[in-house]
Amino acid sequence: MPKLRAPSQRAEQLVRPRLLELFGEALNRRATLISAPAGYGKTTLLTQWLEAEKASLPSAWVTLDEQDNDPVRLWRHIVEAVRQVVPAEDFAADVMGAMSAVAQGLVEITLPMFINELTELPQRVVVVLDDYQFITQDDCNNSVAYFVNHLPENVHLILSSRSDPQLPLGRLRARGEMNEIRTEQLAFSEEEAITLLNEKMGLDIDPDDLLLLIDRTEGWPAGIYLASLSLRKREDKHAFIESFGGSSRYVVDLLGEEVLASLPDETREFLLMTSVLRSMTGPLCDAVAGREGSGKLLRELARSNLFVVPLDEPGEWYRYHNLFSGLLRYELKSSRPELVPVLHSRASSWCEREAFLEPAVRHAIAAAYHKRAGLLIARYWYEYLLAGRTATVERWLDALPEDLVQTDAALILAKAWIAAMYGRREERTRYLALAEGSSHEGGLPDGTASVEAGVATIRAAFAYGGVQSIVEAAQRASALDQEQRSPQAALVGLGQGTASYVSGDLSGARRALEGALMLTRADQPVLRTAVLFMLSVAAVDEGHLEEAESLAREAAALVDRLQLQGVPQAALAYIALGRVLAERGDLAGAQILLEKGLSVRRRFPAVSPWATLIGLLALASVRMARDERAEARAVLAEARTILEPFAADAGIFPELLERQERTLRVSKQRNGHLNGEPTERELAVLRLLDGELSVSQMGDSLYVASSTVRTHIKSIYRKLGATSRKEAVQQAKARELI
Repeated sequence: MPKLRAPSQRAEQLVRPRLLELFGEALNRRATLISAPAGYGKTTLLTQWLEAEKASLPSAWVTLDEQDNDPVRLWRHIVEAVRQVVPAEDFAADVMGAMSAVAQGLVEITLPMFINELTELPQRVVVVLDDYQFITQDDCNNSVAYFVNHLPENVHLILSSRSDPQLPLGRLRARGEMNEIRTEQLAFSEEEAITLLNEKMGLDIDPDDLLLLIDRTEGWPAGIYLASLSLRKREDKHAFIESFGGSSRYVVDLLGEEVLASLPDETREFLLMTSVLRSMTGPLCDAVAGREGSGKLLRELARSNLFVVPLDEPGEWYRYHNLFSGLLRYELKSSRPELVPVLHSRASSWCEREAFLEPAVRHAIAAAYHKRAGLLIARYWYEYLLAGRTATVERWLDALPEDLVQTDAALILAKAWIAAMYGRREERTRYLALAEGSSHEGGLPDGTASVEAGVATIRAAFAYGGVQSIVEAAQRASALDQEQRSPQAALVGLGQGTASYVSGDLSGARRALEGALMLTRADQPVLRTAVLFMLSVAAVDEGHLEEAESLAREAAALVDRLQLQGVPQAALAYIALGRVLAERGDLAGAQILLEKGLSVRRRFPAVSPWATLIGLLALASVRMARDERAEARAVLAEARTILEPFAADAGIFPELLERQERTLRVSKQRNGHLNGEPTERELAVLRLLDGELSVSQMGDSLYVASSTVRTHIKSIYRKLGATSRKEAVQQAKARELI
């Protein structure tokens, strides 16, 4: 993959020893930042240094672009780049698998896995992120910031950017842990300009003129190199150099026009027509420019140093120098604007045929051929969501005209699905209403049987409404896809099984869930975990503890292997196993697992409430069995709050909740008032009170909600006769409780 390889060096590139020396102490620090505007030789410097170190220092290279403003895409490229340079064949294999499943838990789950594997490497590795200026999305920057802050000692990170990255680098700088190379260091010195222009290129420029050129360009390497192309053909070099003036942009425009004007018509036409491409290969250029032999011409242009940069060793993929590319596009738009969408359309068609989906969509959007782009998105959006590429799909959809999205049933469902996934309820409701009002008939490009089936699947799978609406949606989705040909068939089965369970139909739940389990694929670990959870829950209720434990442990093993612990659906594995342990009498183990699972669910309040209620009721039962009645009361109150919006349409849960509340009341009447001794959990809170943690931080530490911690604190104050945190700690120490 060209973007995962450092560009090849070219013979005319000037080796700059003084800059290479700046890397001398780099490896004794955690990171290097190379920050300068375009054309200052950042990439060239990096390739020269890495080439010198190649024998002893593996280097993973990623050339970034705007499409990498998707956290999953960004880290897929980084991990794959490292995988290509380390000897272990299975290095980070689980990291790549986890990334497909954990789009929202990247920093909490996947990056720690990757960092741990890097730490275990026997050799030092350099990771280079070139053109970092394209990374602007907060999620991407936050993930890189986490990586920087947790860099293993055997990894050196190099960031090359046209502007300072949006990263908290101040701490590294203050500790002397960051090597920096900036514009003033990258600017050409007089000696370097003499070496390039007079010695390597043989231009024989007068020393005074050369100093003037350096002054006019402010040592900007790209400007000096552009000037050299025109100076080759100038008899009066002094007059040409004296005519220089204005900003660097003016220099680029002026010299670019002169370079283009001097080219043969055929070459100039090729450059203009292929300027719409970010990366080029012969067949793609043939398709876009309507010619043959583009591969040979690209190789010739690269050898002639006409701003054509090789991207791989075989010389199959190339790109234009950024400044030259911008100039070509400007010239094309100025001279033949009507040709631009035609060229983008040709590029889109070729990329689609060759299965390069992302550039196919990008070129279709650039051509304003929005129907083509919409059709591509409608075909493949679900696959991208399964791979954790939600940000990419959302960016595509946002680039389309709103009136197209609102009249295309497939795109409407994609928007509704994403809104449901992220808990954006108003948006979800709006797009579902649009879908239901659509006049589209028949199947959809992604394989969904019909619009109605797609709507029903969303309602069943995300279960935002009452139990009856879930049941109806699941039944409808199943009826509309009886042959289970839809790519979402397993999800329909999960929705049907969940609906049956929450409405009290255990046998129906088992049938649907067993069918769904057979349809889950290896690349759907989160979906499989959710199905295993529901099957385990049903098995416990039927009294089949061995089966329930086997199912729960399979789910837990899947979560642990891919480290999916921070995902709301994956947290269900802990709840399932906690219920099993509770039934087997291991109350302490059950409580740990239930609280762990519920702590994750609480971070996603917009997810379906029913699995959370199953966990809360199990935890309340464990609390009561351990004589922690105050804690049990707080858990039941939390469950009551969740149930309130659903009124009478909450299936089996109102009765289950009332049964537990009655049990708690009977227990209190039987045992009288609570004694004055704090419970085990209250003692844990007491110990945290003797510190600086906030109530929210205490809850995170104990895997409970903040409201539960406040309940504990009130009980502690009452039992100790205290009115403040400080007084409670003093009383506890006096009674030797802590």
